[in-house]
Amino acid sequence: MKAIVFDNAGTILRRVSSLKDMSNNNIIFETNTIGIANKNEDSLILVFQTPTKKMMKFDCKIIDFLKNNKESYEISYSQKKFSKDDVIEALKNDETTFSDIADTAHALINMYDIEICSGSAMIVDISQKKIVYVYTAGGLFFEKTRNLVRKLQEIQIPIYIASGDNKQSLFKIASILNIPEGNVYHTCNMNCKEKVVSSLQKKYSHVTMVGNHTNDILAIKKADTGILSIQQGEKLPKNLKESADFVVSDIFQVLKIVNEV
Repeated sequence: MKAIVFDNAGTILRRVSSLKDMSNNNIIFETNTIGIANKNEDSLILVFQTPTKKMMKFDCKIIDFLKNNKESYEISYSQKKFSKDDVIEALKNDETTFSDIADTAHALINMYDIEICSGSAMIVDISQKKIVYVYTAGGLFFEKTRNLVRKLQEIQIPIYIASGDNKQSLFKIASILNIPEGNVYHTCNMNCKEKVVSSLQKKYSHVTMVGNHTNDILAIKKADTGILSIQQGEKLPKNLKESADFVVSDIFQVLKIVNEV
C-alpha cells in the first residue's frame, strides 16, 4: 500500500510572509525564509506555537518569553545543531519585543488576503547573538491543492503532512483538506521529516515525499519517491533539485507520478 507525505508552506500552500529586518526596522515581503537562514550556518529559524493573534497582545521582550515558556516554541530549521538553551544564552541582551512581531502581522494582513495564518517565527544569528528577523507567515492553497487531495483520497492513498509550521495552523489545514490530525507532524524540522518518512516505510510498501526546500531534502532522499515542487517560484540550490526523483511546477502533477510509481 502506498502513502504520501506533504510539506506545507510552499508545497500545498502558496506561502506569503512579512519580515521585519531588525537591523533597520524595515518591513519586507519575502517567502524564502529558509534561503535567508541558509546564508549563515550559525542561523536558525525558531517557530512560536502560540497563535500570532495572542502574541500580538504580549508586552514584553521576546527573550523573557523564551526563558519562561520553553514548551511554546521550537527550532524548526538550522544547518547546525542548536538547543533552546543556546538560543536563550545568545539572546540574553537582545531588545526585540513582541510589538515587532505585531508589526509583521499587521503588514501581512494589509498586503494579502490570506486563507491561513501559519504563525510567527524569527531568524536568530547565534554567532552575532541577536534576532535578525521576526516574521509572520500565511498563505493560500495552490489552485489545484484541494483537487489533488480529493483525487488521492478517492484512490485511498493515505495522506500525511510533515511541516515546520505550528500545530494550530496545520490542524486547520488538515481539517479543510479532510486529513486526520493524527497524520499531521507539526514543527517538524529536517531530521524529523526524514524520521517520519522512515517510520511510514515500515507501515507502507511505498512512501512518496513532496517538499519544496532544503528543509525537505533528507525526507526527499529517504522516500521511495522524492518529489520537489518548484511552484512557489523560489531560487533553490542545485543539490536540492538533484536529490529529487521528480521536479514538478504544478502540484497536481503529483497525482500522475503517484499513479505510475
